[in-house]
Amino acid sequence: MNSDICGDAYNHTKKAYEKGMQDDDSYGGSGKVQILMSTYNGEEYIREQLDSILSQSYPDVDILIRDDGSDDDTFVILKEYEERHQNVRAYQGENLGVNKSFFELLRESNTEAAYIGFCDQDDYWLPEKIEKAVKQLERIQGPALYFGAKTLVNQNLEPLGSQQNSHVKPGFGNAVVESICSGCTTLMNRELADIIRGRLPENVIHHDWWCYMAATYLGSVYYDENSYIYYRQHKHNEVGASGSVFGMLKAKVRELTKRHGDLKKQLLDFRQFYHTKPDKDKLVEAILNAEKFPDRFTILFDHRWYRQSTLDNWIVRVLFLMNLML
Repeated sequence: MNSDICGDAYNHTKKAYEKGMQDDDSYGGSGKVQILMSTYNGEEYIREQLDSILSQSYPDVDILIRDDGSDDDTFVILKEYEERHQNVRAYQGENLGVNKSFFELLRESNTEAAYIGFCDQDDYWLPEKIEKAVKQLERIQGPALYFGAKTLVNQNLEPLGSQQNSHVKPGFGNAVVESICSGCTTLMNRELADIIRGRLPENVIHHDWWCYMAATYLGSVYYDENSYIYYRQHKHNEVGASGSVFGMLKAKVRELTKRHGDLKKQLLDFRQFYHTKPDKDKLVEAILNAEKFPDRFTILFDHRWYRQSTLDNWIVRVLFLMNLML
């Protein structure tokens, strides 16, 4: 359920990949990568995460860490790593919440780094993760974002039986209503990072969703169906499967309506900062206008926007009709 407006960034980047260079075992990189990490009470797994970043095959990686007011030993551990590794810098600030903490990191990031990426505090990165991302971004002209699939694992880094669908199609028509971009898999080039850094919003649902929208609006995205990250699932956030279709529908509706009003705020902020692409601007307006009739009914048949799942598409359209999405 997409159109040219939805898939333009994806198609452009896919062609770049298909024409790409051959892998080179002597690959030395093409500029500094800075990884931005926000932490909060992450003492249990933070060492594993940092060690996996410090073991990357890519030769030039810095890590900038902002601790978001932890009251456990997270910051103590971070300072230990800072003392032992010249490419690690950590500082502590007041508790801002995850989105504002990452945006604060982006403000403080190295403007000379060729690439900027986000990182969670409790995952594990395979050694080639950054190298694979840089190789893809090198092939793209203009503002560009790389993100990829994740391997869901338990607390012991053992893969779970149920994995997320890796066959997805990014695009602006998707980004306005859904984020498939997990920040822990992302890397953006300097051009995109500078643009986002200069247009940081007040209202976002997720910081990585904002970056996904900006990238699909302005330039290109590359989605990697290969996973180079073990994405740790805790007891409170493990992905479960409902035993019935009705149960699954209830879970979907609950997920989509629990932040009623936030999508509208996010799109209003986006419209303020990004308004140079008439076709895409019209799509944003169409969604924002769906609070009232007849636009609420019209949006049901607007195929410019789409979610990755057919079921989600129909659920969200019904929620628009019931005025529960904005």
